[in-house]
Amino acid sequence: MGETIVRRSVCAIVTLIVLSGGAPRLAGQLDPALVRARCEVVHQIENQSIIYGAIIDGRSGMPLPGSRVHLEWNTRGEGGAMFQNRVAADSEDGSYIFCDVPQGTRLTAWADALGLTSPRVAFVLEGGETVREDLNVILQQALGAVSGFLIDDSTEQPIGGATIRIARAAAEDVTDSNGGFRLVDVPVGPHEVVIRHIAYGEPTMDLVVDQAMSTHAVIRLEPRAIAVEPIAVTITARRKWLEDNEFYHRLERQLGSFVTPEEVDRQPHRTLAEVLRTIPAINLRQRCFPHCQVQIEMAGSTMRGCIPTFYVDGRRVHQLTDPDDAMIDLDTLAVGPEIAAVEVYRGVSESPPQFYGRCGSIVIWTRRGLR
Repeated sequence: MGETIVRRSVCAIVTLIVLSGGAPRLAGQLDPALVRARCEVVHQIENQSIIYGAIIDGRSGMPLPGSRVHLEWNTRGEGGAMFQNRVAADSEDGSYIFCDVPQGTRLTAWADALGLTSPRVAFVLEGGETVREDLNVILQQALGAVSGFLIDDSTEQPIGGATIRIARAAAEDVTDSNGGFRLVDVPVGPHEVVIRHIAYGEPTMDLVVDQAMSTHAVIRLEPRAIAVEPIAVTITARRKWLEDNEFYHRLERQLGSFVTPEEVDRQPHRTLAEVLRTIPAINLRQRCFPHCQVQIEMAGSTMRGCIPTFYVDGRRVHQLTDPDDAMIDLDTLAVGPEIAAVEVYRGVSESPPQFYGRCGSIVIWTRRGLR
């Protein structure tokens, strides 16, 4: 999780969580259930109101890293004096969360990015609301256009069906039967043009786009075929029950550690403890007198005695523990031959909302569910 900044006002404390991890994970990070779970870990207050969202380019819809987010509201102090309160912090990846915001009063939010400011958004939150407000910054950029023709240098014939792309812009076109193309909304300045055609390879050329005029280019190509790699198809059988419960979707995202059905089949285990020992994210300490119990901690965790939350076939299990040393009996959850797959999430930042655990979570899928 990113940096946490707390600013005190006259009568309220607001916590801003700045997420980290980059734009590709932004959508998952802004899941409302995960947002509330993060606020409740950082700010342990019941029924708190939360405002969150993304700072995005109003033209492209892409997040704007390095933005600064502001939240402002007024409070009335003793004697009726009015005080203005404001919190602000930098967002590393273009997303933000304000935890425990004031309730029942007018709030105003806006963002600064690249010297520009988003429109101000005003709203009022009541108790326990989790509200998303995206802040749009319209980036001002000079744009031009590129047009021209693509012809065969030897035959002087037009080349149709070729892809013309500006490498540093979202501009692409396919040449028509006359070899003509046109690229619009191209940022002013130098660019590399990439051309792709099965008979001419992937040549490139440099050009400069001017805002005052449309850039025109006649491009001549010599035949050069593209080497096409053989197509290989890999088919992997998936267990339908695990597919229906999105096990494979979470496996592809690799937010946690996994023991797949194929790994279970290759190396059968007698106990659940033996299965968990194959996962580097877990530390186990076992005691077998008078019967076997284990103490479980997530690798790298500083929260001693904090037991992960267990889920069996998608349902949370309330596991009894020894109050003296937090030892638990894993055999009451599942035995080795029953296990079909396992998911392990080391903390709140990794856990999907449906498998939330303050000290991490261990999700066990059994063969009972596969039937």
